[in-house]
Amino acid sequence: MDSVPDWLSPSAITDIALLLHDAKPAARLHVGNRGTELRRWARRLGLFTSLDADGYAAISRSPAIARKVIDLDRRPGRHTLALGSVLGYPACCSRAAARVGDEGIDRWHQAVSARRFHGHFRAIDPGGYIEGASRISHVPCSHRCKPSLALATRPERC
Repeated sequence: MDSVPDWLSPSAITDIALLLHDAKPAARLHVGNRGTELRRWARRLGLFTSLDADGYAAISRSPAIARKVIDLDRRPGRHTLALGSVLGYPACCSRAAARVGDEGIDRWHQAVSARRFHGHFRAIDPGGYIEGASRISHVPCSHRCKPSLALATRPERC
């Protein structure tokens, strides 16, 4: 496997690893003006890329899903729930994200990351996501979210 391009944010490591291990259907990344480079890299892995004019990209094993992510993201109005669903986040977590909206997710991520995760649920602590050291790429709806735990502890299939 080609390594993740070093110009991507560290959080992209988590998103791409989950995508490659079939734990999520798509990943949304900020690539700035490097969309062509991402597209070439993704094609070598059998992935499809869709880009927008603001420097965001969606990658997926399906070209239709990659396009759908970008189309949803560009849609005016509230689309957090629909976007969470197409990115493969648990429904409970997508609903919780929709309650805070796109504009509140970063603050919500900080608040959830400050909580203590115990036992097996340490696997869903989103605190390491920014550094690329998380097992999930979404903010769990609670520190005891079982669907998030199932994603975080799934067997790797790559």
